[in-house]
Amino acid sequence: MRYLASITGPQVTRFAKRAAVCCAALLAGIFLPLPNAILQAATSQIVGTYPVSVPAGNSAWVSGLVTADLYEGAAVTVTADFDGKALVSFSAPGWTAGAFNRHYAEPQSGTSSGLAIDILSNTTDTLKLNTTPAAAGLTNGMIFVVRKHTTLGGLMPTGGGLAVMIDSLILFGTNGLQTSYFYNGAGWTDSFGTDSNNVIVRPAQGFVIHATSPLTITVGSGEVAYVKSTATRIRANANVPNLMGALNPLGTTTTLGSLGITSSMQAFNDSLVTLTPGTLAQGGTYLSNGANLINGLGQNSTSVTLPAGASVVINVNTAKNMVLAPVPVGP
Repeated sequence: MRYLASITGPQVTRFAKRAAVCCAALLAGIFLPLPNAILQAATSQIVGTYPVSVPAGNSAWVSGLVTADLYEGAAVTVTADFDGKALVSFSAPGWTAGAFNRHYAEPQSGTSSGLAIDILSNTTDTLKLNTTPAAAGLTNGMIFVVRKHTTLGGLMPTGGGLAVMIDSLILFGTNGLQTSYFYNGAGWTDSFGTDSNNVIVRPAQGFVIHATSPLTITVGSGEVAYVKSTATRIRANANVPNLMGALNPLGTTTTLGSLGITSSMQAFNDSLVTLTPGTLAQGGTYLSNGANLINGLGQNSTSVTLPAGASVVINVNTAKNMVLAPVPVGP
């Protein structure tokens, strides 16, 4: 059983070496829906931005918002390109060739429903996806939603309130390595000054914020301003910490059971770790018994509360897609 990997590496200068990857977060509130909101098929009304109270130190979060649905429709055909990648065609979708250069297609049914699959290229009626039809279970007639990826620049275009070049946002790669990003007063950069405005933050992907002092950050913008109201799948990679959380900016607390992740976990093997904000201390470790989450004493822990907006750590031996429950959305 693995627990938490350590946040190390020269690029994270303000993190104590060997500090545990963990944290929790409290969603402070959300602005009321804007008037004349646009109703999307898989997303709710525009909600604008919402504030989050961030403690000093390190805490883990997940953005509760996504970008708007740009297209929703049923695939006419699903075939494989010469390299095996999926080619998904649609009937007169009205696209411009090459327009989807930082976008994803999300199946609304099947074994990959809710998964953000990268669009490699597009013609006026066909998407080439970064998967094979068999691997993702893609079939003719399946409904897809197309959205632009959330990026650092789209999520917090003015830094969200982080101290310029002092506070940082850390993302973890598929290999478990972390990269720190800073707002420089005009945009996002990494530790080497490389433009990072277009760095992607996937739906349900958690991130760590390091703050030198307590502050309130603003999540979302005019582009990243929609609540996703359908289930979400996110890839968990083997033997590395996977930070993830429910896309729910509307409540103040939730429960471990409400995450909906139990059935995706291998019983008595994969673990869910909750985290303490500020200190990065491990709050608790939970396993699935096949039906419920349990603690180390074997007690049912589905009702254990978790601040809405918190990111947890998922540890798995074998890479797999984890399913997070849809968010109940009111008008």
